Amino acid sequence: MAAMLRVSERTRDRVLEVAAEDFSGATAEETLNRLLDEHWEAKAIAAMDLFRSTDPAGWSAYLAEADGWDRAAVPVADTWDERVSG
Repeated sequence: MAAMLRVSERTRDRVLEVAAEDFSGATAEETLNRLLDEHWEAKAIAAMDLFRSTDPAGWSAYLAEADGWDRAAVPVADTWDERVSG
């Protein structure tokens, strides 16, 4: 289902310019979706930066847990690293 979004001609032209220059001629919709995704990513990074700077202990715990999950994601065919097997 399609919906209309009212924007000024200037805004439309800016979106289409970004589409042409940065997104290989993507549609206006795809360009807006990519820009919104980039906006979300920037907010997520800012939130993590704030967490790291305001809660060093929590940040350390987060990193330790993330490291554990990273090790759990190793494919079954991979060999154990030296610390585990030796």
